[in-house]
Amino acid sequence: MLLENRYYRTISRKTDGQQTVFRIAILPECDVYKGHFPGDPVCPGVCNIETIKECASAVAGRPLRITTIKQCRLTAIATPAVCPEADVTVTVANTADDTYSVQATIADAQQTYMTFKGTMEADKKE
Repeated sequence: MLLENRYYRTISRKTDGQQTVFRIAILPECDVYKGHFPGDPVCPGVCNIETIKECASAVAGRPLRITTIKQCRLTAIATPAVCPEADVTVTVANTADDTYSVQATIADAQQTYMTFKGTMEADKKE
């Protein structure tokens, strides 16, 4: 995991049917924010995508890599100050031996920050 315990920390994980919700805390002391709008840090979209990938990997029980992004929308600006905690909701469906269909959102009680739909494959390098 590249970002877990550096960019975010998992507070809880709950599975309901095919959907898993990871409650995460955004870690404002992360080095990412030193270069991404210092003084007024913004959660980078690429870090949000990596967080989704890491959560999907946890659900799949194996390291995954993104192969296709069918849809990815940044619907609001997340910052550590505005969004200190969020829910990463992931649905992971195994569609072939090493291929997974993934749908995810990053949201808090007030709004959705990102939606994602794509495919991931088992990362055979790890």
